[in-house]
Amino acid sequence: MSNREEAENEEYERLKNSKFKQQKLPGWRPVPTIMSTTIIFFCFGAVFIVLGIIILIYSNQIEEVSYRYDEKCKSEKASDDSCEIELKIENDMEPKIMIYYQLNGFYQNHRRYVKSKSDAQLSGKDISLEEMKDSQDCDPAVTNEDMNKHTSITGDSLEAKNVAIPCGLIAKSYFNDDFQNWKIIRDNSDIDLVPNCKDIAWKADKELKYKNIDIKRQWIDMQDEHFIVWMRPAGLPNFRKLWGRIEVELKKGDIVKVTVIDKFDVESFKGKKFLILSTVNAFGGKNSFLG
Repeated sequence: MSNREEAENEEYERLKNSKFKQQKLPGWRPVPTIMSTTIIFFCFGAVFIVLGIIILIYSNQIEEVSYRYDEKCKSEKASDDSCEIELKIENDMEPKIMIYYQLNGFYQNHRRYVKSKSDAQLSGKDISLEEMKDSQDCDPAVTNEDMNKHTSITGDSLEAKNVAIPCGLIAKSYFNDDFQNWKIIRDNSDIDLVPNCKDIAWKADKELKYKNIDIKRQWIDMQDEHFIVWMRPAGLPNFRKLWGRIEVELKKGDIVKVTVIDKFDVESFKGKKFLILSTVNAFGGKNSFLG
């Protein structure tokens, strides 16, 4: 055995028999008393009270306007499934102003629902019908027929028995309401408003997880950011998802007028739909629960 090998063996034995490896390090086992426990709880309570106050102050600085539109659109829906809503701005709102849609009573956290997607397909891999059925990734919504999709985004007819691109329950339930013709009514004049719908999805999702396969066989653009945002399931039945941003100031007394293309059915599960405008700060949007 060479000197180098001997030295390596000695080093190995030294490390193997160290106090850390053999769990012989000195330990400290505190013995709690009534006084020490009271002091610890008091200190933690004081810290949490201070943090709670700070978070509530930041949350109360958020300006938010919310409008439930499903009932109005149901009663006033036109032949093209559209209705017009108005959001009145109560206080000045500085950009960037987030545009959210909110769904109440929609359980995206159901186990079967969350599992019903193919990550390989969403990342751009063209998977055959046999492979998809074997993997059961998209079960029970695998084919175009299962998804109730008949036309591609290019207008081509889709074969009913072919694998839907994309497939799965999450994609099938895609939130397809749209918000168009944004205007600001200020001092009896209409100002056109163009929301920014770029960079609303996570960067990692856009660059790594979602790639198109063949748009002639796809019923939706899998790189559309609204679709990418929808495909990240929410943990609670009442949730918001980012739709876009307003990058101009909204002043007190302004009215934001929007045309809603109302297609997403919530009546079947007794849900609600909201359109929300909200400012943000270092703690995100308005949320008093944590505080």
